[in-house]
Amino acid sequence: MLVAGVGYWLYRDRPTPSQFIDDLTRPLMGSRAAVKEDERKRVMDDASNVVSQQTDDNVGMLRMGMSKSEVQDLLGPPDKIETLSPRDPVRVRWDYRVVRRRVVFEDGHVASISIL
Repeated sequence: MLVAGVGYWLYRDRPTPSQFIDDLTRPLMGSRAAVKEDERKRVMDDASNVVSQQTDDNVGMLRMGMSKSEVQDLLGPPDKIETLSPRDPVRVRWDYRVVRRRVVFEDGHVASISIL
């Protein structure tokens, strides 16, 4: 009886060796959601490594007297912007959490750089 059942299954589905292996391993490998989650974690880890490498190099290039656009080109948009004095001289503070830096601009140029 078992031989007849296997024979009928082979006749009906005609599985290839790769389909047969996939059918056996699919429950072991998990669902598509698990694969997508693993892929998302891998991409996030890769991205965080790239961000930390880029920002470490970029922070070393940060200098007094740079313009706001130069700093933004180097470090990207700040996490927080705060106006310290609106006039004479105009003082603005930018905070970058990822690189742990606080940059104060006076009249559009870097006046101080500190560690958060």
